[in-house]
Amino acid sequence: MSELVSANPCPGLFYETPAQDGILMRIRVPGGILTVAQASAIAEITDRWKTSTIQVTNRANLQFRAVSSAPEIFEILKNIGLAAKNAQVDHLRNVMASPTAGIDPSELIDTRSLVQDIDTYIQSTPELAGLPPKFSIGIDGGGQVSIGTRSEQAWQHRYNEIQLSAISSNQLQLAFAADKQLYETGVVIDATECVSAIATLAKVYLSYVQQSQRPKKPRMRDMLKDWGVQGILDRAGFATFSTAISLKSEIASLIGVHAQKQAGLFYIGIALPLGQLSIAQFQHLIELAKTYGSGEIRLTPWQSIILPNIADPSTVLQELSGFSIDPIQSSIVACAGKPGCASAETHTQADAHALTQSLKHPINVHITGCPKGCAQPSPADITLLGTRMEQSEAYYLFAGEELLTEQPVSDLSTIAQLINARYD
Repeated sequence: MSELVSANPCPGLFYETPAQDGILMRIRVPGGILTVAQASAIAEITDRWKTSTIQVTNRANLQFRAVSSAPEIFEILKNIGLAAKNAQVDHLRNVMASPTAGIDPSELIDTRSLVQDIDTYIQSTPELAGLPPKFSIGIDGGGQVSIGTRSEQAWQHRYNEIQLSAISSNQLQLAFAADKQLYETGVVIDATECVSAIATLAKVYLSYVQQSQRPKKPRMRDMLKDWGVQGILDRAGFATFSTAISLKSEIASLIGVHAQKQAGLFYIGIALPLGQLSIAQFQHLIELAKTYGSGEIRLTPWQSIILPNIADPSTVLQELSGFSIDPIQSSIVACAGKPGCASAETHTQADAHALTQSLKHPINVHITGCPKGCAQPSPADITLLGTRMEQSEAYYLFAGEELLTEQPVSDLSTIAQLINARYD
């Protein structure tokens, strides 16, 4: 395929991102919500690509490996709302929200319409193409399932450069994020003014990018370093009205059956080993969503899937016999590793699958083939960092930031024993 826009390091749709084992393509799904019509179109397209598996990413997007594309596929995706009409801004449609928006019993604001409005703004503003590829927006509705840093479990945190979090039924507070940290601003924004506030911040961000002398497009962390939080707010004309309000979440696992705020309805969280599922499995979920749900499938930023609006969860669970609702399956995260990534020292995917079989507790394990840690943007309970040990693949084992040991990959059973013993 000839690229329609200039490539960047983040996989996208209108350009090819090469990997050791082919190319990567990523479909942005603002808010993570797919209709069965959209999901069915994706299943048909992947069949044409001869792709056997798809992956839910840690931003609730869909990623395909070792595929090629064609212009007619872009038109199909545009027509069903899964690709921007303007290819230059498609990769910026990185709008994250809670996957339980509109069904969460504790939410303060149903963020679904806000996500749609923000996506419309991005698609209709071509000058945003000047922003860096990792530009991101997050909208948290204040419910039990949250993005941002409200969860008591740090590994569940998800960061967005512009983060808006509900503090009441019609107000959200603004924060910026960089380097796995949220910077509170004390700015409170009415829900009706979210899009205009984001547009103002985007203009400030663009002006910073345009005057930067850096060889690469600067990111939020650079703007925070150079201008500081107050400098950004001053340029945006935002007044600080309050100190940050902290709303903690009583977060249960997304996996399994959970009651919705709608009486008599439930959502079912399905664990996906390393965020992956086969096309046949994806098609089966589409049929379940049509038959037992409301015709909707939701992707989560923790690489799992939700079937919402289920009236008869026991029957659906029987239909999900080929899937897992074991939290252990969803708490292990791994990057592409070898052979897909040239930076990786280890075959992280295979090692993660093997390790999953030996773990007894649903604790977060982040397996990364190199120090970049691409697979998980937040701190992990346990980290395995790929390295070389006497010319063989090995891992450094960390608990938090504490280095515990170094073990060869051939001794994964010892690594599993050490992890289990720590949490027994």
